[in-house]
Amino acid sequence: MNKLTMGLIIAVPIALFGMAAYLILLAPWSDAASLDHLFRRAAYTITWAIQLGYVAWLSLKWRAQKRAAEHAGFASPAKSSAH
Repeated sequence: MNKLTMGLIIAVPIALFGMAAYLILLAPWSDAASLDHLFRRAAYTITWAIQLGYVAWLSLKWRAQKRAAEHAGFASPAKSSAH
């Protein structure tokens, strides 16, 4: 994965957490129905942020393992079949 993709994978969960915080703390509340809708949107936003954050963490770990394997002398199957 290139640096732009990794940056986006990391930035999106942070932006979603910011949006959820806005929805919970700063959005105007007019009545009970809109309050329920507001908390539901915030809950879904937090859920997506957690899931995308986990994907970002997995991709960073995968990238680190891939680099460690390359430095240890193990080639990926695509690279070894090209020889």
